[in-house]
Amino acid sequence: MKLSITGLLIAFILIACNSTDRKTDVNDQRKENSIKKQSVNSPSSTENKGLMKLNRAIVKDVNNQDLYLERAKLHESLGNDQAAFEDINRAYLIDSTHLETIIAQADYVGKRGQLELGMNILNKGEALYPEDAKIYAKKAELYLIGRNFSEALKQADLAVKFDPYFAHAYYIKGFSFLEMGDTAKAISSHQTAVEQDPDFLESYLELGYIFSLKDDPLTLAFYKNALEVDPNNKRVLYSKGMYEQEHELYNEALESYHKAIAVDSNFKEAYFNLGFVHMFYLELYSESLKYFSRAMEIDPNYYQALYNRGYAFELMGDIKNAATDYRQALKVKPDYDLAANGLSRVQE
Repeated sequence: MKLSITGLLIAFILIACNSTDRKTDVNDQRKENSIKKQSVNSPSSTENKGLMKLNRAIVKDVNNQDLYLERAKLHESLGNDQAAFEDINRAYLIDSTHLETIIAQADYVGKRGQLELGMNILNKGEALYPEDAKIYAKKAELYLIGRNFSEALKQADLAVKFDPYFAHAYYIKGFSFLEMGDTAKAISSHQTAVEQDPDFLESYLELGYIFSLKDDPLTLAFYKNALEVDPNNKRVLYSKGMYEQEHELYNEALESYHKAIAVDSNFKEAYFNLGFVHMFYLELYSESLKYFSRAMEIDPNYYQALYNRGYAFELMGDIKNAATDYRQALKVKPDYDLAANGLSRVQE
């Protein structure tokens, strides 16, 4: 079984604007998502079908705790935390010693910052399953959340001791090494992860991120490998677009961002970057407006998008609308210097 820290760690590479707020900062995004909580989303038709299928299966087999755990994961992915919690508890009542239930409990509380409780749960699990790699990998994840990378490495090493082919454990080692500043060991660990599991997307994504820091053309190869595993992964598409944007591959970047929003029509950061590329690089100011506007429809408090739409208006000579957007950005973030400077410019 492949465990993932998606939504907890690695690069979901969502937005964190740099000092100019004209492009996103992948490093900040990656760190921001080291403890990222799932947002509440409306379930898609596929997710609804999955939920209905699980409901029917549970009615037929009410004591199957694996079904409850599977439904808990789906509930959590949709932001339905209470429903997820209830399903994990149902699984626990069926068999409190079940390995996957123990891991699910620890994962649930750990994601919500209850690291000590999560570790206590896993310690009890270790007593029951002292040679199971998944226990140690989950401990390592909790240490990652607490940014205790040396302890995370120790637990990941234990996981590898009991399962030398456990790709996820090598991924944790790679993430920890990078956070500790050892790029060479980080690369080696992630390469080992994909050697053990050629479909381990998270390590391809991390390798792409690391090589992008080195400004290495191999970055795109890793992102393409990740897309071979999951062609519709919005994180990979966004990261690939960022690299292309920063290397003046504007058409390719636009294509990547459009593919990302085709996967998630509420992906505000992709809309923001579409607007930015059109405004800053292609100088298609009126075209950029619709993308910044769409980002703000998704998040009305997205002050970076407000500022950039205002700046696009300013470049078009529409001073009135520029001033309106700069003022609105300052209402959302009163200490936002870019908006304050923009307002000063248009009021001169």
